[in-house]
Amino acid sequence: MTFNNALSKLNINNISQAVQLKHILKTNKLILLILLIIVTILSQTIYAEETNSTNYSIEGASFGGGGGQTDTTNGGNEYSIFGLIGELSDDRIESTNYRVLPGSPNVLVANVPEIECFETTSSGTTSCSDTDITPDGMVMLCGTSGCYDRARIEIDPQDNTTDTLYSIQIKESGSSTWRYVDGTTFIIEDEATHDINDYLTETTWEGTTSSFNILGLKPGTSYDAQITALHGDFTESMPSPVSTTTTGLPSLFFDIDIDTASGTTSETSAPYAIQLGVLNPVSVSTSNNLIWFDLGTNAISGISMFVEDDYSGLQSPTSLYTIPSLDSDLSSSLEGFGLVGNTTSETYIGPLTVESAFGNGGDIVGGISTTPVAIYNSNGGPLHNGRGSLFVKAKTSTSTPSGDDYQDEITFTITGTF
Repeated sequence: MTFNNALSKLNINNISQAVQLKHILKTNKLILLILLIIVTILSQTIYAEETNSTNYSIEGASFGGGGGQTDTTNGGNEYSIFGLIGELSDDRIESTNYRVLPGSPNVLVANVPEIECFETTSSGTTSCSDTDITPDGMVMLCGTSGCYDRARIEIDPQDNTTDTLYSIQIKESGSSTWRYVDGTTFIIEDEATHDINDYLTETTWEGTTSSFNILGLKPGTSYDAQITALHGDFTESMPSPVSTTTTGLPSLFFDIDIDTASGTTSETSAPYAIQLGVLNPVSVSTSNNLIWFDLGTNAISGISMFVEDDYSGLQSPTSLYTIPSLDSDLSSSLEGFGLVGNTTSETYIGPLTVESAFGNGGDIVGGISTTPVAIYNSNGGPLHNGRGSLFVKAKTSTSTPSGDDYQDEITFTITGTF
């Protein structure tokens, strides 16, 4: 009896322990279940269902998905919200030709523009579209040898809207410091003075009256340029691909040729000589050949051509007599000697112009002396492919000593104002 009771007690105790163990297992299972529910809730997309107020309404708001713009109207007011595309991180979203940016701010970033042309000395061809420099390039604006202190840049907007603003950055090739083009003066400025006023539309940048939009460059220097686009706050694009050009040097071009009146394109070499033939007191003698000359310059304020001689007329060393050179109508003068402008032409700029004393035509000559006097000019501007010609005329009187050694040496010089 005692043994059985002890056994029964032992069994009861075992059962109690089993019950307790089962209870503990149930409790742990409940805790595990609660943890699983919490994890499940946290991993789900959370939708905002109550985002309205008396002033605004946000529709379809979400976290971690979607994208683009949502527009809504509430109480007569219009609102827009941009959703997230998601945080992207992949080398494939960026290359030398394109760049895909993550996040809502980049929905607004302007397209990266390109440089259509950046030119200083182009001749015979151009990438620019401005009619002032097509089809032959910057020589049409700057004259022979192109520009030495200025440039033309044009923008390819790459589908940006017409009200998009652009900033032009520039630096000397090899330098690591980018500077900026001032939007008012078009002079290069440092970052310290660069501000929103230096952002202009494509039309404004390219619509300058002079057709230049970068000034103050150094002669014979290589420059890099790039452009950024801006269409509102925090929307400035990445810089465009870099374009490079090199400025020219200050230039004066002058060449003399001797040929007949048909020698508009002739090229002859020194020594240069003109024969007047037999002079007489009855009629004016005109040289068979003309003095032809070529002029060109990129001087901003133009070029002038001067003439002087050794004897202030035709001198005979034998007779020690000089037929004077003077401003005169030889057809009514007793005697005289001088030059008469015949033709003028140019390809661009100028125009090439004869000075009044030499431009009356016929037998009205301009006189020359040992003091230089202006005979042609480029009308205060650069000149490209200027071409002109001069007649040499003379007349004797009945009292002029005869001789076969009347001669003069004429010198032409040019100067430019840069």
